[in-house]
Amino acid sequence: MEYVIFDLEWNQPFANDISFMKRTGLPVSGEIIQIGAVKLDAKLELIDTFSMLIKPQYLTRMHKHVEKLTHISAADLSLGVSFGQAYRSFENWCGPKAVLLTWGSDDIVMLRENLRLFGMPSRIKHTWYDAQLIFAHLQHGNTQQVALSKALEELAITKDDLPAHDALNDSIFTGRVCKAIPLAEGIAQYEEIVKHTYSPAYFPEALSFFIYENFTDKRVVLHDSRVRHAHCPLCQTLLTLEKIQRLSGDKFLSLGRCRHHGLLAVHWRIGKYMKRGNVLRYYVTKMLTEAPEKLQTLYAERTEQNRLKEEAYLARLAAQKQKR
Repeated sequence: MEYVIFDLEWNQPFANDISFMKRTGLPVSGEIIQIGAVKLDAKLELIDTFSMLIKPQYLTRMHKHVEKLTHISAADLSLGVSFGQAYRSFENWCGPKAVLLTWGSDDIVMLRENLRLFGMPSRIKHTWYDAQLIFAHLQHGNTQQVALSKALEELAITKDDLPAHDALNDSIFTGRVCKAIPLAEGIAQYEEIVKHTYSPAYFPEALSFFIYENFTDKRVVLHDSRVRHAHCPLCQTLLTLEKIQRLSGDKFLSLGRCRHHGLLAVHWRIGKYMKRGNVLRYYVTKMLTEAPEKLQTLYAERTEQNRLKEEAYLARLAAQKQKR
């Protein structure tokens, strides 16, 4: 067996700018600018490396924060290759039997987004594991996110003066963490580890995507009929929706049933952006996906959690009234 540990760097839209999503018509949050990876043998010994810069097609202006973090400039990227060329080279380098690992799930989400953005099959062909989850489970008995730098510090692993936030270097660091823990044990327990982990990396891909903008009040967004109504992406039948539940922050989920195609999931995310003249407005994205058991479980858990929160809130209000 060979392990491929990879990391991505990506450029981001400027703050409060939704033109990227509007231009592409896709739920894309960034454009990949570097792929870095290490290949390890069955004993987790380094046998090869991969690094390639990618010339962006959409986000051609480097975000200042990204440039500062990665030390990658627009001039550097002008010498890069296309995303398609880079990814095909990476797949060929991986080989057909490699097992993939990343530190966290964001890289998988970003990779799927970019594959779809550039019209490539977005299903990841290789088996993939989240090394961050495995580390947290083995070291701490939970699934709390741990920064790669913290994991290195905890395991007393040296960085050899390699700068972080370089895709190849971060892959090297992740490989060192994997070698320092009983990785095979974590992989064997992986299905149990991720049972209650609800990253978008484990969700189905979008069947349809919509964006609505120019709301002046965030509180009314989900009351707009265009936003809260959803149609089956296969036959356009109006779905019968369950109550919309808050997942976290400004992310929401509901389940909807089509009389022809069964159960679907509807995802909303509210954000803000600036119109000309620095006028603050709100937007919302709506995405429909299949509704596998994992999403159904998430919806049921959030429904119960939100019910208990509402009951506790009403109890506090009642107690305050009695004191008066």
